Parts: sequence; C-alpha cells; structure tokens
Amino acid sequence: MNRIALVLVSLAIVTTSCSSPVPEPPDTTVGLVDRPNRPSSAIPAAQPLVQFSACDEFLDYAIEHALELVGPYGLKGNFWDYPMLEAVDPRDAESGLISDSELAMDSVQGIDFSGTNVQEIGVDEPDIVKTDGQRIIILSEQTIFVVDTTGQNLKLLGKTKIQDLYVRDLFLVGDRIIAFGSMSSPAIIRSIEVSGNSYPSPISVAFELDISNGTPEILQTLAFDGTYTNARLVDNTVRIVLNSQPTGFVWEFPQGGGLKAEHEAEEKNREIIRNSTIENWVPYFVLKNIHGDVIDEGQLVDCDHAQHPKKFSGLDMLTVLSVDMSNGFRVADATGVLAQGHTVYASTKSLFVATQQWFNWRVFEENPEATQFEGVTTEIHQFDITDKQSTEYVASGNVRGFPLNQFAMSEHKGILRIATTSEPNWWSQEESESESMITLLKPIDGTLSQVGMIDGLGLGERIFSVRFIEDTAFVVTFRETDPLYTVDLSDPTEPAILGELKILGYSAYLHPLGNNLLLGVGQDANESGRIEGTQISIFDVSDLDNPKRTAQLTLAQDSNSLVEYDHRAFLYWKPENLVVIPVHFWNWEIQNSETDPRYEEENQEVFFGAIGLDVSNGAIREIGQIIHPGGHSDKGVWDYMSQIQRSLVIGNDLYTISMKGLLRTDLTTLEEEEFLHFWD
Repeated sequence: MNRIALVLVSLAIVTTSCSSPVPEPPDTTVGLVDRPNRPSSAIPAAQPLVQFSACDEFLDYAIEHALELVGPYGLKGNFWDYPMLEAVDPRDAESGLISDSELAMDSVQGIDFSGTNVQEIGVDEPDIVKTDGQRIIILSEQTIFVVDTTGQNLKLLGKTKIQDLYVRDLFLVGDRIIAFGSMSSPAIIRSIEVSGNSYPSPISVAFELDISNGTPEILQTLAFDGTYTNARLVDNTVRIVLNSQPTGFVWEFPQGGGLKAEHEAEEKNREIIRNSTIENWVPYFVLKNIHGDVIDEGQLVDCDHAQHPKKFSGLDMLTVLSVDMSNGFRVADATGVLAQGHTVYASTKSLFVATQQWFNWRVFEENPEATQFEGVTTEIHQFDITDKQSTEYVASGNVRGFPLNQFAMSEHKGILRIATTSEPNWWSQEESESESMITLLKPIDGTLSQVGMIDGLGLGERIFSVRFIEDTAFVVTFRETDPLYTVDLSDPTEPAILGELKILGYSAYLHPLGNNLLLGVGQDANESGRIEGTQISIFDVSDLDNPKRTAQLTLAQDSNSLVEYDHRAFLYWKPENLVVIPVHFWNWEIQNSETDPRYEEENQEVFFGAIGLDVSNGAIREIGQIIHPGGHSDKGVWDYMSQIQRSLVIGNDLYTISMKGLLRTDLTTLEEEEFLHFWD
C-alpha cells in the first residue's frame, strides 16, 4: 500500500469576553519566604553523546538495540512521551521590542511596526502572520495572503492555496516565505509501494515561496521523513527541528491466535531487523523545484554527523537542519541524535531541545519496580548555532521534573536556567507532592553539569508560567492560589527565593512592561481554585523581596484568551503603552430542558474579539473592544472564523487578523477604519 503522511493537526481557538474594569485590589503582598533551600535527590548527569564514525557502526548499533525491542507486531511502543505543552511569551524587559529577522526597506521594527512576539531578541519564531512594515503575510485556511498596507486602502496583492499540505506556520525573509507543515498526500514527493503490515510514516515539509510579484509562488519544496517540531531564524539561517522514527519496515503479524503464531511472527520480525539497511534508521529527504524536478535527495543526516547517548534512549532520531537563506534554500548542515526532542528554545548562540526520559515498557512489564522509573526527568541537548553554515552538538544534561514550555528555559552568560515541575509516578503506591524547581546548568566537557539548583517552589502545585529577565526568574505556580515567586539567579551556584506574592487565580503568560513592571494574563479563580474568567494583572517587582500587584482586570465569567496558550497572540506596543489581547466567550441560557435551548441561537451569547488596554504607570484602562464581522451574537448570528488570532501595529494603525479577514483600526481610539475579507 502507499506510504502516507500523518497529518499534523494544530488547532488554535481564540478566546474570551469583556466586562468593565474592577477596582484596584488590596495589597496582598507576602514578604520574604522563610523556607530553607532544601537539597534535592541527585539526578545522574547525562554523559556526552557518542558520535558514530561510519554507517556500519550506526547500523550495528540500531540492529543490536532493535532486536531487544521487536515483537510479534514489529517495534513496540517503547518510548516515554510525556505531554509537553509548547506555548510561550516575552522579550526584552526595557525595550519592548520584538524580533523579526528582515526589516522592511526603511521601516524599523519596534518603531514603525511590530512583529511576532518572540522569546529572545534576534531569534525569530515562525507564525501564521508576518509583516515587514509594508506588507502583511497571513496564513488562513491553508491559503497564504499578501496584503499591501501602504495605500489609502488595504490591497490584496495575491493569495495562494496550498494543496496537499497542512501548513502550520512560516517565516518572512525579504521577498521570500519559508513555510512549514506536513503532507496530507504523497503526491508532491515520493510514495513507497509496500505490501503486508507496515505503518504510515509522517512526512514533513519546508517550502520556499516568492512574493516579489505579490502572489506567493512556490519555488522549492523540501520534504523529509519525520515530524516537524519547531524552527528558529537567526541571522538569515533557519534551524529546523524534527523527530523521525524508523521507516520502511513491513512487519510479519501473527497468523491466527496463540503463542506459536506470535513466536513465529516475532522470529520473522527479528530477521527483518537483521536485514535492515541504514535507510531504515536515518530520515530521507527530497528537494524539488518549481517544476517538480528533483534537485537533490538522499540521507538527511550523514552517519558521522549522528550521535547517540551512552545510555540507550530509543531509536527515534532528533535532527536539527541548518538552512542558510543567503545561499538559497539548501540544507547546509544536518545533525542527528538518537533521542526524542519536543521543547525547543534558542538564544542567538545556542539551540536547546528538551524531552522526557526514554521509557522502555518491556523492562517495566518485567519489573514494575525498576529504578529507571523513579520520577520524571528531562533530557536536554545543546547545539552551537553561531556558525551560519552548521549546527554543532555541544553537551547533554538531565534535570528532575518536566518543563512547561520553551519559556521554562533561558540561556544567560553561558548558563542554561530551566524551570521544571516534579511529577510523582502514576504507577507508584507512595504518596508524594509535586514541587517545582530551577536548575542551572553549564556545558563542561560535553555534559550540561548542574552548577546550582533551587527547589521547594509551589509544593503540591505545578508551574503555570515562567519569565526569566537577566539575573531574575519569575515563576507562577497554581492549585488554588497563584504564588508569584521572585528568584535571584545572579550567583548561579547559589540561587535563592527572594519573595512570594499570593493572589487568587494564576498568570499563564508573563510579559515585561519596563520600569520594573510585569504584566500577567491568565485566569481569575475563587478560593477553592475554580477558574472564573480571563484575568489581566500588573505586578510591581521593583522590590524583589516584596512584589506587589498594582492593577487587575477580570473579564466576563468563563472567558478565555489564546494568549494563555500561545504567546504569539499577545501584543504589547510600548510607544503607546498598548496591550491587545484576543478574548473568547461563549455562553447560553438554559430555559427548557425539553427543547434543549443550548442549540437555539437566540439564547446564545457569543463574543469572538479582542480587548485593547492602556497599561500606563502600572494601571489598566480598557480602551475598547475589537470585533470582526460575525464575532458577536447579534440576533444569534456569529461565525467561528471571526475569532481574532493575532494583532500588529504599522504606523498609526492597529491590525487584527482572524481566519475571516484583516481589520484596520485607529491605533489610539480603536475605531474601525477598514475590513478586508479573505473569502467572498
């Protein structure tokens, strides 16, 4: 049968609703926490990776370990895949600037226009909306739109529907778009004809489009085995992170039931493993041009550019591709590690990929008390990205617990800081509380060695947001209340908790406003911890021993914001002290259970929009609401495509984007000026 791709489905539901501001809350400050820094159970340091010298060595290694894992139905699910939430938020504390890689002509980002809300200045992140200050590039419903904003009216320069691909996000580099996604059909690249029992393998795609003439035109398509995880753009070089599994196997399944049938199938599968080739273990790639001609293809990672941990960590391969855009859309370098990778963080110098410990279920089945499973740990791999043409492996390390998302990691002065939450084993009979911690790691001789650690944050709770600013960490944990911890990291060997502020609810996203102010977006909650609606807070952290909340705004009950899950939906425009947050609210009034009025439109109250806030001087003032056509229940008429997903600033205008279209409003009053429909 045909080899097909697993479609990557990434749903983003924009959220919440608005109400009038509430009075400023009373001071609920708690001072210095009287808690000693308790030593934690040591996690064995990860050893430096071992590099393969040749493909024969690689193949021998893969076959040896695969024979230990293969069963009557092929390679079993032997990988510990702990859920990793990939979300995020901030940028520089004082500047409020963002970091798109290419500046438009004479326009300057942060002064003339805003860009994607990213974690680190100088490190761009892919998104569904990009701008160069004159054009806005929008991905909606698998169609890429190019809009000119320089005239009196918005002008759609062109649009292109992407066929046979699920497009997730993109970069804008001058007149070129680099988009990422997965194949929903094997039509564009190759398909392998197989028979028998095989499993579909995901195929991911990165492709280049030219927008110099307005309409996006696909120039080249780079497809590769595996799942696209994330990407970063630094100094015109794109780093693509993907995960791939062994491919091309046609397994023997038991013919009928019984032990004998399973034994025979397993023996045949062991023979299949023994006869495998390097192509079964290393991802393949195909590069095609605009005409569909193959420009290049082959093994994605050279065997001597692949590494494996000293302790076996599975047969999946984590690959980091380097594509230097100044030399055309070509893979300049690829580095592989036989391990998984889920959470991606990058500074301008290093790229880090974190994943949960590998979990061999066969060992657990044979010995449930195996010490391998005493607590969740996270493995981290560091790569040097200072060379535009290559990505070099630096070091690996282990920490206790799991990170929430990419903002749980931060590199500062050569030290990686990572915030994690411990998780008691679900199979353990022992009762234990979760707790959170910050571990500081430094690369020494190929190992990310622990130089310091502070634990005891939020006992019985988990981390909901993290923000590192220079030598300080701000950590929010939650179960019933929201402790905002301030942690001093100025001495990496002796980190210390300085202060703690307890309030109801939590912040899922933290953003620096400058002048020692920190903004939080999350949920309000009652005293039992039940969430009650989107909450925006401003914290004064000028005294780290004594943080205070200076302002609070709670929106409608049961409202939500996409910002809580996706930092790129947040806009802070420092020149105007403007914050724009998409909100979503959907409620219905149950009047008669017999007719179930939840489905009667006249009883529904729906708001899909955004709220504009003035956050000057540590206060919050609502400026207005922004609603796209169909974004409010007016006589029961509403449209889910009207949910606002992104906002940006160009000149004196604010632009908000939904799947339905692009709305231009006045930057200061938020009065509607023009709406450009994407669909007729």
